[in-house]
Amino acid sequence: MNHQTLALASTIALTALHAHAATNISIDASVQGIFTSWGQNNKGHNAGPGNILCGRDTATIFRNYFVFNLPPDLVPPGKQIVAASLIGKLPWHGYLSTDATETWTLFHVAPASYPVLIDEATSISNRTDIFNDLGDGDVYGSRVVSIADEPAPNTGPGLLAVSLNGPSFLSNLNARLPQGTIAIGGSITTLVGNSAQRIFGFSGYESWAGGRATLTLTIDSPSCPGDLNSDGFVDDSDFVLFASAYNLLDCSDPAMPANCPSDLNADSTVDDSDFVAFAAAYNDLVCP
Repeated sequence: MNHQTLALASTIALTALHAHAATNISIDASVQGIFTSWGQNNKGHNAGPGNILCGRDTATIFRNYFVFNLPPDLVPPGKQIVAASLIGKLPWHGYLSTDATETWTLFHVAPASYPVLIDEATSISNRTDIFNDLGDGDVYGSRVVSIADEPAPNTGPGLLAVSLNGPSFLSNLNARLPQGTIAIGGSITTLVGNSAQRIFGFSGYESWAGGRATLTLTIDSPSCPGDLNSDGFVDDSDFVLFASAYNLLDCSDPAMPANCPSDLNADSTVDDSDFVAFAAAYNDLVCP
């Protein structure tokens, strides 16, 4: 293949990559709840199902969490999740603090915590490890909350949107796709003193109590073709992933990574046309 043919093939592959508009998919939480600083879940603390109280209430600190079931075939071949946001739903009287604002921060949750979080029907206690996990590690995003975010009576919940667009969330989400679920932890990271400082008070699954949190995913052609590990570079680590997929060829091969991310032109195979697109991005190294 000569230089002109390579250039033409690269142009065709990259054009195909950006041929379709982005798609937004919204998923309601399958499970949402709390863990107390004593290591109790909703049932252990005698809180209603779906209550996501977060912050300090006298001596007890609460952190919340959200579990989302990801639909099968969520991401078509050649596409990526390029943006995400979580919407927490604040009921009337859901904000109480001596401070003008509080910051709600969302965190990575370790896979080992998933079975405990999903089991909302069992009274769980003494799991301070789960409480700790919901408020440390990689930060996915944050939102400053105030009384102004609280809705008027009988008008539906106040919507607290938090952007989750950092590479840490997107790479973790892609890693969770074969398992079918992702969990996100929440903590107020501005607690000072022992007075009440909380959000999502009186919350629950019922619509009048806010209802279920929502995860919105934007699925599109990748803005950086070839960045298969979503670290902002197209380098040797991506080449290893691409070479493995190239050897498998067929996106339907059970050994192919979920969503066939190396299929850069969305034709259900990882072949020479994808290699041309990958090579162009590899030469640029740094994502735009």
